[in-house]
Amino acid sequence: MRKVHIVCDFDDTLTTTNVARGLLTEYAPHDRLAEIRDRYVSGEISFRVYQEQAFDLAGRSVTQLSERAVANASIRPLARETYEFVRKAGGTFAIASAGLDFYIGPVLKKAGLDRAEINCGRVVSDPAQSPPFRYDYPSAEKSCKGDWVTCKCEVIRRLKRDDVENEVIFIGDGQLSDTCAAANAADTVFATGKLLDYCVKNDIEVTGFDEDFEPVIEYVTKVRGGKNVRKRRSIEQ
Repeated sequence: MRKVHIVCDFDDTLTTTNVARGLLTEYAPHDRLAEIRDRYVSGEISFRVYQEQAFDLAGRSVTQLSERAVANASIRPLARETYEFVRKAGGTFAIASAGLDFYIGPVLKKAGLDRAEINCGRVVSDPAQSPPFRYDYPSAEKSCKGDWVTCKCEVIRRLKRDDVENEVIFIGDGQLSDTCAAANAADTVFATGKLLDYCVKNDIEVTGFDEDFEPVIEYVTKVRGGKNVRKRRSIEQ
């Protein structure tokens, strides 16, 4: 029987809020953070550079930031049930995020999703060390033109390589790498926020979700009963 895999964004998708933004809002000086944000929005710097400079302003160690993330973050209802169903059925539940491991990993562990595959940026400094941090990007291998921290299309395509009949579902909320993955790589898309708007505008087959993962778990349950894989057209990025 073919497998069903899920590739899921983290902030504002798996979680009910943007964990990274919450940390930066709490700890980074607002005026300097706004300056960096403006440089990113204007295209002067990439998201990767924005994120590094922003967290280097936070003035807290990796350990302190991780603990605060765990205390504040919440996983979207039915996400854990979806994760458990997919894994028990032999599939992979993968996180693909432009964020950083020091808050993603601990939040997943607390939520009971610690066996999820994680694709994201990394801070390789000593956990007790204060900024500036040292960063690494093991998930930066890409098959797309965008300068992503993580190429979500590459994560999806890797999961398809073992068996082209396997279905890979993408779940996201944002732009850039999310829209690229939805348009060019995933078999099936679940979306909220800006990604949902993008899919509707560009005639990409999509199922919306809001408060919880109910549409997702309903779909994967039906797929295991024999529903056909949905194939969609690609859009150039």
